[in-house]
Amino acid sequence: MVKPQPHSLLSVRPRSLDALACPSCLSQLTMSVDPGYEVEDGVLECPKEALQYPVKGGVPMLVRPSSSGRVRAFEASYSLAWSRDGWGSADEEYLFRLPAKDVTGRHETEWRVKARSMEVLFRVLDRKQLRRVIDLGCGMGWLSHHLALRGNEVYAVDILRDDQLGLGAAGRYARRGPFFERIWGELERPPFRDSCSDAVICNASLHYASDTLAVLREISRILKPGGLFVLLNSPVHSDALSAVRARDGFRRRLQGLGATDDVVSRYQHFTRDMIAADVQSLVGPVEDAGFDPGFLFLLGRRFKGFALRMELASFPLLYATKTDSAARS
Repeated sequence: MVKPQPHSLLSVRPRSLDALACPSCLSQLTMSVDPGYEVEDGVLECPKEALQYPVKGGVPMLVRPSSSGRVRAFEASYSLAWSRDGWGSADEEYLFRLPAKDVTGRHETEWRVKARSMEVLFRVLDRKQLRRVIDLGCGMGWLSHHLALRGNEVYAVDILRDDQLGLGAAGRYARRGPFFERIWGELERPPFRDSCSDAVICNASLHYASDTLAVLREISRILKPGGLFVLLNSPVHSDALSAVRARDGFRRRLQGLGATDDVVSRYQHFTRDMIAADVQSLVGPVEDAGFDPGFLFLLGRRFKGFALRMELASFPLLYATKTDSAARS
């Protein structure tokens, strides 16, 4: 494990240019200053498209220009809805106790499950020799922080930038160290070069994709041959009708929290057969890590499901290794 070191400067590291790409054309970016320097505020340039992407507070703004208006509207609505639901905090004690402890007490059960899922994730990662890891849909960055503590070169990507739920909160982790790169980018167009990453992790994020297949296609693109894709903390069902009922119920909850139609309509629940088939077709065969969320959690879900006469979602940890056929497609 890497010993944390404080960072007074949150910045784009020169080595990151080996991984980052223009979100419009996916070609290599250049820095507007000497690439031997770290950049806190500056510009990344795409010579091919003659586009410029600002770097603000060490965060490259790598959202496609054609998508920026929609992304900003989604960002504002999503942040407001989830903060109303009691998620997130700008308090550093809250951030640095996650996922083991929710000091606010608002979502203790959910965080206990996330803590268990992280332990299983690390057992899966330990079987591989992984260096560069992309946390796609990183939220407040708690998982990116723990990945960096393990010594990984981590890229934390999200469209949220606020200090409570997004990249602003993640900056508190990166400032204390170990450092990880934070990027404002889209799930559907991760701003990375082809075959640049050893692993891509979607932690509670893929079920907010506007197009799941498009995201999986992009994940396959940025993974190296033999690279690892991991899906965790997303709702999965065996029964398709239960998946639809649960999805619709949660969409009503989001509406009650004031979320816009764009946020509400993106929220999905997966069926295991469908998500496994999609991942296999674009990345490789799916394996289940056998994640156990805990006896009390399972018991509570069973009673609630019985009362509602439906199968409630489970939150398995599924993973796939990119196959040669996916690499050639």
